[in-house]
Amino acid sequence: MKKLVPVSIIAGILAISMIAGCSSSKSSGARAREQFDTPAETSAAGVDSYHSNSMAAGADSYVEDEAWEYEYGYEENFDTKDMSATNGSPDKTDNEVNIDPEAGRLLIRTVTMSAETKEFDRVKTDVEAQVKFLGGYIEYSSVAGTGNDRDLRTAYYQVRIPADQLDTLLEKVGNSCTVLSSSESTSDVTLEYVDSKARVESLRVEYDQLLELLDNAQDLDTIIVLQNRMSDVRYEIEYYESNIRVLENQVTYATLNLSLTEVLEETEVEEPHVVTYQERVSDQFADTWDNTKIFFQDLLLDLIAAIPGLIVLAVFIIAGLIVLFVIKSKRKKARALKAKQEEEKSAAEKKLAEEVKEEKKEDGNKAEEKE
Repeated sequence: MKKLVPVSIIAGILAISMIAGCSSSKSSGARAREQFDTPAETSAAGVDSYHSNSMAAGADSYVEDEAWEYEYGYEENFDTKDMSATNGSPDKTDNEVNIDPEAGRLLIRTVTMSAETKEFDRVKTDVEAQVKFLGGYIEYSSVAGTGNDRDLRTAYYQVRIPADQLDTLLEKVGNSCTVLSSSESTSDVTLEYVDSKARVESLRVEYDQLLELLDNAQDLDTIIVLQNRMSDVRYEIEYYESNIRVLENQVTYATLNLSLTEVLEETEVEEPHVVTYQERVSDQFADTWDNTKIFFQDLLLDLIAAIPGLIVLAVFIIAGLIVLFVIKSKRKKARALKAKQEEEKSAAEKKLAEEVKEEKKEDGNKAEEKE
């Protein structure tokens, strides 16, 4: 029971300190949002003021942090690390973020570009040299193809370039090869950055309070509880500081995704112009003539393709005509034979009738002679 009393007291103090830290974080975040929601003329000044205040608030705690670290065997630095060491940038020597002076916003720019060229080796060398000259670095690259026997090569680059040099690099690439397509996306991470800063500040305040409690702690259980909570707070501080460094790097260094393709003939990019009525009429006649030629060409091709079928069809038609002719001839002969037979029959009947008439006449003469 005696051990439970200080533990419960320490737990209550920790809960109060966590609530105070959260309220401090919320108030700091609210103040930061108010600064970034003000007009463009005052937003940049608000951001600078916020950074200076946060640095001043955390400066006093560093001495006690370092003393405790050496006492208990921890050697960690909560300061923001050099971005060049963290992110691999060879030319970056400070960790200043690229804040838009007019809007006071932290913007992440990403450009995706597709280009083609006949001089693949020259353009590839120029792009790599320009990236190095402008203070950037190639984060990822790949090349496929041999360039021999029409095995055309393709290259892909993921370039990190200082944000203020991105437009210069895009212009250099556009002048050295033919750009087929280009798209850009911009992400505003101002609030995320400010919230992370405010969260780090509140966690430092909580860490200082825990350090004071640890100095006054007497029993072992209380010391263990405080050390565990301080470890969690230190972990959260490192997490948010890492997130801040990532955001600073993404804002300071824009991203260019470049796809370069080797071609035998580059695509001609025509300058846009206003089409006149005469040009529209001329184009319409040209299209009509082209469509007519294409129609007859397709018709000729269709006829050539249909020749075997036409031959078979012609054979069937000729065979049918022959059959019809034979049937018609037979019917004609049958009708002629029938007509001849009817004519002979009629002649025979007529002859028979005349013979009967002659016999009757002879019989009548004989009867007269007898009388």
